Amino acid sequence: MSWLIEPLGPRHVRQQFRCGRGQLDEYIRRYAGQHERKHIGRTFVAVHPGETTVVGYYTLSASSVAFENMPEELRKKLPKYPLPVALIGKLAVDKTAQGRGLGQTLLVDALKRVARIADQMAILAVEVHAIDERATQFYQKYGFQQFHDHSSHLFLPLATFRSLDAP
Repeated sequence: MSWLIEPLGPRHVRQQFRCGRGQLDEYIRRYAGQHERKHIGRTFVAVHPGETTVVGYYTLSASSVAFENMPEELRKKLPKYPLPVALIGKLAVDKTAQGRGLGQTLLVDALKRVARIADQMAILAVEVHAIDERATQFYQKYGFQQFHDHSSHLFLPLATFRSLDAP
């Protein structure tokens, strides 16, 4: 199955999006466009080639994490103040596309995008707040580690995925 992943725009049809999690459905329908306009977050959507109906999406924004939340082995090498990260705030796949690898495709696209951005601004890692245990397991499958503050608060160091953007 092939998808195009592109920045959210006015042409994208979002009202039919249903992933099974109400807050993720509501976000893409009601808030993603507002957050784009207010520069709060960027939303990237997956569509089938030649179509405009959103079948998946993720959001990216800048964030920071407390030094104290980093694992002990990483803290030794870091300054003792908030550390810059890229936040994948949301990642969801419509029920019509679930089980086909789109979640992985969206995650890899997000990581590649962050790797490119990291050439222009400091980013230590990608941060996620997994919505439930299933989402936590999804991210851990790709190497995300737990922060100290909560089991669903995860990160992936930039060094782990930087090579994804290699030509």
